[in-house]
Amino acid sequence: MKQIITLLFLSLSVFVKAQPEFFENPILSGFYPDPSICRVEDDYYLVNSSFEWWPGIPVWHSRDLVNWEQIGHAIHRKGQICSNPNIWAPTIRYFQGKYFVICTERPGTIFYVTADNPAGPWSDAVYFDIRKNEVSPIDPSLFWDDDGTCWLASNDRKKSGTSKHWVWIQKVDMNPVQRNGRMEASFIGERRHITDGSGVGADNYAEGPHLFKVDGFYYLMIAEGGTWDNHAVSFLRTNDLEKPAEEWEYCPFNPVLTHRDKESAISATGHADMVETQNGEWWMVHLGVRKQDGKHKLGRETFLVPLEWKTDSLGRRWPVANPNKGNQTLMADRRPKLDWAPAEQQGNIDEFENEELGLQYNFYNEPDDFDWYKIENERLHIKPLAARATDNGHCAFIARRQQHHNFNVETEILFQPETEAEVAGLMAGIKNTNHMRVEISKSGGKAQATLYLMNGENETEVARENIPETTNYFLRLEARGWDFQFLVGAKKSEWIKLGNKQDARIMSSEIAKGFTGSYVGMYTSSNGTPSDNWCQFVFFMYEPVGVSVDD
Repeated sequence: MKQIITLLFLSLSVFVKAQPEFFENPILSGFYPDPSICRVEDDYYLVNSSFEWWPGIPVWHSRDLVNWEQIGHAIHRKGQICSNPNIWAPTIRYFQGKYFVICTERPGTIFYVTADNPAGPWSDAVYFDIRKNEVSPIDPSLFWDDDGTCWLASNDRKKSGTSKHWVWIQKVDMNPVQRNGRMEASFIGERRHITDGSGVGADNYAEGPHLFKVDGFYYLMIAEGGTWDNHAVSFLRTNDLEKPAEEWEYCPFNPVLTHRDKESAISATGHADMVETQNGEWWMVHLGVRKQDGKHKLGRETFLVPLEWKTDSLGRRWPVANPNKGNQTLMADRRPKLDWAPAEQQGNIDEFENEELGLQYNFYNEPDDFDWYKIENERLHIKPLAARATDNGHCAFIARRQQHHNFNVETEILFQPETEAEVAGLMAGIKNTNHMRVEISKSGGKAQATLYLMNGENETEVARENIPETTNYFLRLEARGWDFQFLVGAKKSEWIKLGNKQDARIMSSEIAKGFTGSYVGMYTSSNGTPSDNWCQFVFFMYEPVGVSVDD
């Protein structure tokens, strides 16, 4: 009996030690913006915007709101949607045994897909006939009332010909019909423009709406202030969704979350969603950025902050972010009261042992086809496509997000150029106009490694080195903050620096513009000429360096 008690005590001690008191933000580092979340019993599911990167809309699973595992993509096959996507602001919801993800395909076009399992497969897109309704929506969200009525909340940038962003709601019939050459859902009744913002800033940009019903009241969560430093989250409420806009009540604590006036490692906090745990706690997920020297390259990331219900002077209850901690999101905070459930983590090195690419990889824009890469014999084979890295649209670039300020990347390639036009190598960047890349090539019969820097419309050859004649080459990137050092070698022990450290600020959103974050990955091209050659990548390593709460 004494031995049993001792074993139980030891087991309990291990369990307690495995249950940390705090969690660290962001919960999803790197380019994972516009988070939306739902709970199904003890499981939580989250999605993010993907913009021009393919596959689209990463889908995540967690049981403790802190540890997340990617389980799929909601947009994952050719023909699933009608055009080359630019996916903005998805919302995930669950209703009567089915998962729904609704999002913007591009401004003015919204659709939803469904799945019985959030890991997929997901259905073909069902669109809304927006053209007949004279509205230009973004950021759609679905809400089912207790009687099964479905409401769509969205944003309109064309109301009355003004430049203001208005949030509107309308009933919808979710039973699709074939119309206009696609499957479409229908609007029902009157569209109600509810708010152009709560007045928390000169440019409200009311957007990112979500509807919730709590204790008999309907709460409308909105983002406002624009997606950068003035970003914020606010609430309105009503006891009847049919009421006119002027009868909705505004939260007197608005904005319930913003970092515009705070000294914090996190800025641009906004575009949020919230969820109630099975234990009755409320939590908010939202986007934010971590700047270095006033700029950021990791993109807008996903953060987690506790909500508490606060009663105003009129006895009305409102959700407020961290009211006892400065109404802000912290880099480290007390974690949810849920059993700690660490997710399986990807290793630093991918040796291509599986037949399919890992979920961490994306392509820049949707490919026309998928016959230009394959995994065989534990190597990733990539065919040099005619498109160059500087072209608009898709090129042969398989990449993953940069998720840390400090990291190393390394890969080994087997490549024998058959023409001087064929190149293969390593690229890091945020888009075709703002990146750095190392290319292995042959010129005059000699093997060379060349480092290029693309900044806007200007491409610069930074360094060119003759390298040993062989078929195997190692490429390496050492990223320390804004300093990027590229290296090449025929052996891992014989590195050659390609130029000096390069300034990665050209990949920051402040310089490159746009709404995404930086990627790093494997690249090939035949520079405008046909090619039947293949480059083999033996492994791809992404290794965080000195990871801490601030990284």
